[in-house]
Amino acid sequence: MTSMPTGTDTEQQARLADLAEEATGFGGTEFATARDLLVRPRAVLDAYLAYGPTGGRRYARPMGFYVALCGILMFYMFLAGGLKGLIEQQPPAVLDDWIARSGKSREAFIGDADGWMSLVAVPILSLFYAAAAAPLLKWWSGLDWRRSIRATFALMCAWTVPIVPLGPLPMIKGFEIVGNLLMWGALVAAFLRMGRGLWWHGWAGGLAKALLLCLAMIVGAMIGMIPVFRIGLLGATFGN
Repeated sequence: MTSMPTGTDTEQQARLADLAEEATGFGGTEFATARDLLVRPRAVLDAYLAYGPTGGRRYARPMGFYVALCGILMFYMFLAGGLKGLIEQQPPAVLDDWIARSGKSREAFIGDADGWMSLVAVPILSLFYAAAAAPLLKWWSGLDWRRSIRATFALMCAWTVPIVPLGPLPMIKGFEIVGNLLMWGALVAAFLRMGRGLWWHGWAGGLAKALLLCLAMIVGAMIGMIPVFRIGLLGATFGN
């Protein structure tokens, strides 16, 4: 026979939850959201659509939770060395004028530009991912814009939660192909698991829509890299 939790057990669980929230910024609500997005993502989406942005006070707000997850990805980017390789690949004609204007050495300029780009890349690209996905998801679901945007960020969370355990793998040289296949495969899986009957109906159509969504978000990321790169150049030129 299973014993019922005592008051002491409940207090200890509350203290552990508080400690986890203090240490990581994630509390019981965030951990429950991450767990259910992995185990039953459609139930999470249904709760968001039926009961509002907290799913009836069961889950973290999808946009805020997505921002928090992106913060972890930003940390990974710093661990992987940032975007220095991307800057170094630029032709001299792109960088030379900026370097001359900054008065810095080439190495110092690239280091500063990398710092700025690594700082803004994840939040900007995350915004462009969502902006690319939202119109398609609204079109396929027929929901109003408010609920479509909420559903979009719910999908972004369902995509990002299984990416977090990959660590900086998709950003490490030599592992980019495997890491990116896993990353975009996670999006396809999240879309198929979360959207049946809402965004897609038949499996063939669902897979085609998932691939179209990936393509749209890749294009969105390519466009998003334009302001990221520009911010890096401006920061390295006019920053200290």
